[in-house]
Parts: sequence; structure tokens; C-alpha cells
Amino acid sequence: MTEKRVEDIKVEQNEKDILDVIYRIIAWKGKDIKYERVIGGITNPNWKVTVEYKSYFVKIPGKGTESFIDRNNAHTANLIAANENIGPAVCYFFEDTGVEVFEWLEGYRTLNFGDVLNKDIFYKIIDTIKKFHQHKEMKLSFTKTPFEQTFEMLKLAQDLKGYMPPEIDRMEWLAHKIEESIMTAGIDYVPCHNDHWSANYLYDEETGDLRLTDFEYATMSDACLDAADISGTNYFHEAMDKEWIRYYYGEYDELLFARMKLYKMLLEIRWSMWSIVQAQQSSVQDYDYYEWFGTKMTRLRQFWNDSRLDYWLKLVKGECTF
Repeated sequence: MTEKRVEDIKVEQNEKDILDVIYRIIAWKGKDIKYERVIGGITNPNWKVTVEYKSYFVKIPGKGTESFIDRNNAHTANLIAANENIGPAVCYFFEDTGVEVFEWLEGYRTLNFGDVLNKDIFYKIIDTIKKFHQHKEMKLSFTKTPFEQTFEMLKLAQDLKGYMPPEIDRMEWLAHKIEESIMTAGIDYVPCHNDHWSANYLYDEETGDLRLTDFEYATMSDACLDAADISGTNYFHEAMDKEWIRYYYGEYDELLFARMKLYKMLLEIRWSMWSIVQAQQSSVQDYDYYEWFGTKMTRLRQFWNDSRLDYWLKLVKGECTF
């Protein structure tokens, strides 16, 4: 999008929200301000605002996201990330609108799917998310099991009368079976990001610094869930799953591998339903949510046909040993 100055006479209707933010920040009044849309976000409209010579990243809540995102909770997660030096500095937060303003990370680029195959980046991702998990000073206001998040998204998709795949009954059955296994074993709750799309990571090629962004879905949850989300979203192969466990926990553990596999299936269910919800109500117009839905369903069909599924369910539940 072409960069514009605030004093431009003609303002498009879809720019009203960003101008409201600009006019609201007292420290910016009377200064030379330029703004442009940041393309790539699939949940919220994002903007780059340059005030004199300093740039900021402005996130405006997407239409309908208030039904499944708590912005105050996300703000706490952003503060944790900033305090751990794994996320951008938080400059402003407006509780009434949920608008967030961050430092602009100059020189950083978003990760692509293929970047996780770079060993250096792979291990940096683990180190980054482990710092978030191990933060002790602040806790997120939301403590939700991955199953609560999944069933809430499923209900929302149904309430919005979105498309339901023919396998929906099997999807619900499998989600309940995974819930039974994992909740029998229990969850050690830590701050979790819960949305490891590759573009949520920003990387500086020169310094090797990696930052994590977009904490809208963060909750106190299971560290293994984050591992599964990173793996599923970035198409890890099994050797990468096993190496994740070895590096994160200090040694490989078959039980954690099974737990990770079950979570990967659960997350394909959750993200497929998220796609349907977004397709019904999102204000982001330049993203094909049904294409994302198709990807999630294709992966889920592959995962649940794995002959080890029953073994993983029983192993995690404690009904078998190996």
C-alpha cells in the first residue's frame, strides 16, 4: 500500500481505524506522520506508522475476533515476551479497543516455511519459546486446556453457520478421545503462545536475532502443545519432532512424542474450525481462509490414518508401556 501522510485530504473508509489511533496518541500530535498498510496478517489489519523518524507497528483487532480473543490477556503475553527480550517492545495499549502499538523491528523479516529446515533457526525457535514457557513473574489471565479452545472454536463455527466437513463427527470423537488421554495424564500449565504460524516469527539475518509476535491466542497451557503447533504449522517431519523433544527436554522421550502427535491432530481440528470462523466474519480481505481450511483437513486425514494412533492414546493415558 502507498505510504500516506495524515494531512492528506482524501481518506479511504478502511483507513478510519488507523487515523483514530494516530489522533489518539498525545505524544504524536503536531508531528509529521506517515502510515501504510502491512500486508500479511490473517487475523487483524496491521499498519506501519512513522512518526518523524521513528516507526511503529500498529495492530487493530479484526472484525469479530472479540468472540475468541481476549486482548487484555494478549497484552500480558506481549509484556512477557518483551521482558524476556523475545518480542518487540510494547509502546501503547488501549484497553477499550484492544489496539496495540509496538516498536517497529527494522531489518527483520518474517520466517518462511522452509526456514525451519535451517538448523540454526530451528534451535533458535526452541530457545525462544522455552523462554516464554519459563517466565515466572507474570501469569496469563487465561488458563484454558487445548480442548476448551478447540470445542469453543467448533461451536463458534457452527453458530456462524459455517461449512462443516463430512468428517465432523469423527473430528469431535477424536478430540474427545485425545482429551481423555491427555487429561488423565494431566497438564503442567505454563504460558503458551498457541499460534506458531511461521510469519509470527521475525528474524534479523545480520545479527541472528529471532523474535516472536502475535500473542492473541496465548493461554496458560501445555508446553507440549506449543511444540505440536510449531511442528504442525511448519510441516516438521518426524525426525524434527524427535529432535525438538531431545533439545527442549534434554533427552528423547517416547511418551512426549506420543503426546505431541496427539496434539498435532487436535490442532488440525482447531485450526480448520478457525478457518471456517474467519471465512464467515473476517475483515481481512486478502487471504483465502478456505484454502487454509483445505490444508488443515488434508493433514488431519493423513494423521488420523496413522496405525500408531491407538497406541499413542493408550500410552499417554497410561494404559500401556513399551
